[in-house]
Amino acid sequence: MSKNVFNSVNLFIAFQYLVARKKQSILATLGVLLGVTIFIVMISFMTGVNGFLDDAVFNGSPDIVIHQKPDKVKLKGLFGTKTPVLQQVSDIATSLGRHDNVKGFAQQTLSPAILLSETQQLPVSINGVFPDREYKMVDLERRLVHGDGFESLKDENAILLGVSLAKRLQVFQGDELRMILPNGRNHSLTVSGIFSFGISTIDNLRTYVNANTLQGLLENESGITNIHVKLKDREDLGLKNALLQQYGGIIVDDWMDGNKTIVIGNKVRNVMTWTISFALLLVAGFGIYNIMNITVIQKRKDIAVLKTMGYAGKDLVFIFLAQSFVIGSIGSLLGSFFGYLISYAISLAPLETSDFIIVDTYPITFEVKFYLLGASFGILTSLLAGYFPSKKASRVDPVTIIRDI
Repeated sequence: MSKNVFNSVNLFIAFQYLVARKKQSILATLGVLLGVTIFIVMISFMTGVNGFLDDAVFNGSPDIVIHQKPDKVKLKGLFGTKTPVLQQVSDIATSLGRHDNVKGFAQQTLSPAILLSETQQLPVSINGVFPDREYKMVDLERRLVHGDGFESLKDENAILLGVSLAKRLQVFQGDELRMILPNGRNHSLTVSGIFSFGISTIDNLRTYVNANTLQGLLENESGITNIHVKLKDREDLGLKNALLQQYGGIIVDDWMDGNKTIVIGNKVRNVMTWTISFALLLVAGFGIYNIMNITVIQKRKDIAVLKTMGYAGKDLVFIFLAQSFVIGSIGSLLGSFFGYLISYAISLAPLETSDFIIVDTYPITFEVKFYLLGASFGILTSLLAGYFPSKKASRVDPVTIIRDI
């Protein structure tokens, strides 16, 4: 036979074997199709869930929070322990501005308070922010349910509320609230916007007002209590250690400290998802292997004839590999198509959740790399499933095969 195994005759024989055993070829193709489909659906769904949680929690929260270490003797006010004022604010701000990994930072004044609507009153934590800096920290515009974002806080009598808190207070955009502070002062505020991060621990507690308004009401107790920092590389927390070494009397919390459950949950889900998904493709590969092995056994007579005609072992391996490649390619292509259809259908399905997570539909991630990975792995497992039995068959002496027939 020709030294070049990639010839039309070998391809013709491989095609004839596929057509002659239609049921086996279809079953093998379905195995690849199902494996790739389930792989894509699971990866798209689980990464969608992780992406939703990361976006809701980490995008809406700072990567690093700097605040003052409280005194040993804590001064208590009307609503509990007062938030200590941060010292060395200007020095810390200068250090942050010079650090290469700092994407941005914003100063805040936090204070406990009571919010009163016409029907409800609730204890809350008030976030006094500087609108021109805070909008660079939190992408609030795409989180708005009603009203305006940080731009509205230029009106010093405006307040932004999380959607869950607004529901509990039974207020809407344009309604008035009365804020009572620990020093007994109270102030009337207008709801200028309602936002939703999809996580009740944020939407049920967070409020934004203008920092100048809050500091003016707190009078001599006013000051910067927190500095929120966004990092270019969230995984690099070298800034935390540098601040603790440079400045005494401060506490530096990072995003891992406050979200350990979510971080661990993401890692567990990722490992579980990839393990199960690849296991499904391997199971599909074993199914193809069994089918190809049976095909090789059934074609023993044909193999003997081909070898007596001068076909080399590499020709036989190529013939069966060509069959596996066709099966794997068709199965992977159809699996990617159905994986997309099912994922798209899931992304449109309504999702009823508790108050902890607020989302209308199932979160799905559509990334090309998942489809390429699933298709590539499907073809690879098909080729391996066809290679081993064909390699074994190519080494058999044709005389032995004919003698056993």
